[in-house]
Amino acid sequence: MTFAALLETAALGSVAFFASAVTDPDVVLSSRYVAYIKQLINADFLNTSKGLILVASFLVIILITCKNSVKAIVTYWTTRFGAGIEAYFGEILLNGFLSLPYQWHLTRNSADLVNAIQWRVYLGRNFFEPCLKIFNNALMVAIMLTTLFVIQPVVSVVIFIVLGSSAYFIYTVIKRQLDRIATKAKDYQLDINKEITMAVHGIKDVKISQKENIFVLKFVKKVIPLAKILGIQNFYSGSPVLILETIGFVMLCLAICIMLLWGKTSTAYATGTMALLAVTAWKALPAVNQILGSITTARNALPYISNEIDYFTLIEADKSIKQDTTIQQPLIQQPLDFSKSIKFNKVGFSYQDNSKEVIHDLSFEIEKGQTIGIIGTSGAGKSTLVDLLIGLLVPVKGTIRIDDQVLTRELLPKWLTITGYVSQSPYIYDGTLAENVAFGMDNINIDRSRVRECCTMASMDDFINDLSDNIDSSIGERGIKLSGGQQQRVAIARALWV
Repeated sequence: MTFAALLETAALGSVAFFASAVTDPDVVLSSRYVAYIKQLINADFLNTSKGLILVASFLVIILITCKNSVKAIVTYWTTRFGAGIEAYFGEILLNGFLSLPYQWHLTRNSADLVNAIQWRVYLGRNFFEPCLKIFNNALMVAIMLTTLFVIQPVVSVVIFIVLGSSAYFIYTVIKRQLDRIATKAKDYQLDINKEITMAVHGIKDVKISQKENIFVLKFVKKVIPLAKILGIQNFYSGSPVLILETIGFVMLCLAICIMLLWGKTSTAYATGTMALLAVTAWKALPAVNQILGSITTARNALPYISNEIDYFTLIEADKSIKQDTTIQQPLIQQPLDFSKSIKFNKVGFSYQDNSKEVIHDLSFEIEKGQTIGIIGTSGAGKSTLVDLLIGLLVPVKGTIRIDDQVLTRELLPKWLTITGYVSQSPYIYDGTLAENVAFGMDNINIDRSRVRECCTMASMDDFINDLSDNIDSSIGERGIKLSGGQQQRVAIARALWV
């Protein structure tokens, strides 16, 4: 970035030199700087006006080409760095969410978690990348103004004071509005995503209850105010650019008029200075505008980043994340050597948002090979008992023993390798039947023969052969192309696969 800023300044200086050489080459040829260069490199071709203009032309071409090449490289690496930041924090969030206890997920809206991971862009492209752009543009403006100050100190100081104070005043005036509007925009987007998720995931109930219009109206009531907020946000974001551009060029024109009317300068010097001021304004003003725009973008991202930081804090606070992460665990766990029984010993459990115990002092023993059924009224805790048995929930008191080992978080991965689970409402995602059976595996790595074996054990042959592409047939989102019983058998095959 520093090298790019220096090249940018050198390129602008070459443009000013070229303008002076074309306007009054004789004066330029007689300057001590050109005479020093001629003596240094023994350049006889600089003795003529044509030679001077040709050299100035080539100098402009070379410096601008180099400057733009380096600038393109800086842009590439800045964007890549921002995207890398997004990937890094996205990995932390996804790994953290998946590692947090199952009970925590029961108290969260899934749409909020999806939004949190999607909002990683506010950390990368909308915060870190704008910060890099602020540094890049500030560095370029600083070097340009320093060069301009050496050539025209009075004019430079006046321009710097006027533009700097104007930029500070504009930013101070609008920053509070930007913060307030960005927070409102975030809240509306959260509500809109929740409404869409509810309508799409519950489409069957929406159709049966004929409430399509209700969901559409709820959506419209939120997107229309959001549209207004986004319009105001862009208005405030774009205003500094227009105001500074107007002030900058007014200052430029006044400086040139003062130099020509009251200053004792040659035409070549005035032209060169004018060209330098013009090209500096041409590059510095957009740079200042980009600085303000980047600050605005970063400030707009702060409410989203605050939301992300809350999740990071939660993830870091979870002791299991600090001790062991999902990524660090081996992909293949050694199965647990289960040979005797499963024993519940005075197990009690209550959910985080309810002090009442769902299960109280429950004790029983299941021998290996024994088949049991759990019977009870609705809300008696049957599903909770199964979740405790699987290890998704942790008892508030008491212990669960597999043979002689207490079922702890450390033992859980080994226990799950020999455990199958088929829920009342199995999760079927939009993919092929084989992908749903070999849950989570890439299609190219799926063992087709193993999938067919699991499907046969789950009594799926009667409908698999009717599918267009057998086990590679798409079964639709939530298994919409299968009946409820067929979806259950897909879940059984998945449990057998594990």
